[in-house]
Amino acid sequence: MAHSKTTRTETGRLSKNMTAPATRPRLTRQEKSERSRALICEAAAEIIGEYGYADATISRIMERAGLACGTFYAYFDSRQDLFDVLLPMKGEEVLDALNAAANSPLGIIELEARAFLDFFFYVQQHPWFFRLLHEAHVATPEGHRRHVNNLLVRYRKLLGRHHDAGEMPSYDKNELDTLAFLLMSARDYVYSHSVARSDDAAATIRKAAATYKKFVAHGLRGAAGAETGPPSPPATLRKTPRVRGRKPKKP
Repeated sequence: MAHSKTTRTETGRLSKNMTAPATRPRLTRQEKSERSRALICEAAAEIIGEYGYADATISRIMERAGLACGTFYAYFDSRQDLFDVLLPMKGEEVLDALNAAANSPLGIIELEARAFLDFFFYVQQHPWFFRLLHEAHVATPEGHRRHVNNLLVRYRKLLGRHHDAGEMPSYDKNELDTLAFLLMSARDYVYSHSVARSDDAAATIRKAAATYKKFVAHGLRGAAGAETGPPSPPATLRKTPRVRGRKPKKP
């Protein structure tokens, strides 16, 4: 039950009728520790987005986090220790943000089109993400490998479920990893080289999403029922046509 409290009003008079604000429950030691670690990781992501991994110093990170520099070593042994877990952690946050749609009853076409849009909106709200990703293969090869593997595992599960439901009859199970990498790379390149350079990001995202949905639904032919078949062999593998009366030149 809230207790009445004597307080001073804007006119300077004391009032006994005002109710004291509810006090927030105190954090446990474990909760404080988790909060501090989260603050360090969020600050590190922002600093890397602004300065890159090379200039993401502990002092800059901890100043952004609002914590003493010495606190860093309660959670990480070194900058490299932090870097190795940061991208996989933030990548999982992206996947969790998209997870609600992934568990919906939508078909794979609608689902992937929605995830494409949701991912772009996430990146707009977290502009540090792509620098964190693009520099990671050099700054933290282990972190980059774990991040890509996490994405692949999620995609395998998603595509496998819809494949088993009969939504992808033209593909064998052993082709799903290749499809996963194609879909992953599309998001990266479309955002980095189209949306990020556009003067009207919202309009560019809408157009890109429509094209992406068409591509996912119908492939490069762009229409349902279009003729399909194995690709033609490259020119270097085709037989040299024989000209009457002359032998073909040797390459």
